[in-house]
Amino acid sequence: MPSILIPKPQNFSFKECLWFLDRNYDDCLYHVSATSVIKPLRVNGHKVIFELTEKGQELVADVIWNESGGDHSKVITAYVNDWLDLERDLSGFYQLLKGHTAFDYMPEEFAGLRLIGIPDVFEAICWCIIGQQINLTFAYKLKRRMVEQYGESVELDGKVHHFFPKPEVLAEATMEDLKDLQFSRQKADYVIHVAGLISSGEFSKEALLALPDREAQLKRLIAVRGIGEWTANYVLMKTMKDMNCITIGDTGLNSALDAHGLVKDKKDKAEVRAFFEAFEGWKSYLVIYLWRSLTSPDIAK
Repeated sequence: MPSILIPKPQNFSFKECLWFLDRNYDDCLYHVSATSVIKPLRVNGHKVIFELTEKGQELVADVIWNESGGDHSKVITAYVNDWLDLERDLSGFYQLLKGHTAFDYMPEEFAGLRLIGIPDVFEAICWCIIGQQINLTFAYKLKRRMVEQYGESVELDGKVHHFFPKPEVLAEATMEDLKDLQFSRQKADYVIHVAGLISSGEFSKEALLALPDREAQLKRLIAVRGIGEWTANYVLMKTMKDMNCITIGDTGLNSALDAHGLVKDKKDKAEVRAFFEAFEGWKSYLVIYLWRSLTSPDIAK
């Protein structure tokens, strides 16, 4: 299968995106190097593994393993465009950042960083549930244990490539099974519950997309056991690419707001929302760039 060429947009940095994917955490769903990312992907029920690099003005996706042998170039192209948010023009966002004294350094320092998504809604919800009230290092350990136990994998050249568990598989797990992986009883219950909803067709990304507006989507998400306001906003931001999500209460966001001296009381939801109003249409990107700012030497002091 020939290389798949995907045009790079303006204000895009593959290096920044690779950095975001590889922040010294043990993510088991891709392999990142200084110049590439290898990603396992299910395409119409078949497993595919592709490597993404860049050359000139294009990203290059090369399929390195293909279960079916079919041509999946259109699906992979659409996935990469969605995953790395390639079809969005960031110029308006950068203009807003340059007009704010606390953020005017961002367009240059974080130039080209994109909102890296989680296109699979089940994976996104599970990741949020796993991460509730624990640190990121332990969250990644729990995620790996679950993926290794319930997902599928392919070994190539000494590397194991994992595919996120299918909801119908996790729906059959027991709370005791997940507790053996060090999930709390509550997390185990939530994961199994969501897996059951999705595998039965009661909940889906398509159904969320069909709802009339973000308020209806938030309401539908929060109606699911285990999903609160933070998780609902995270899923809308990372999976649905809603540009007006604020992960209020998020530890990283709170730290960044503090570091920039932006709000008097980070626990005051109304004050935080009021601050973000100036970034209507770009609130989700501001969250991503505030998270990124925590590694900036001047901000991290």
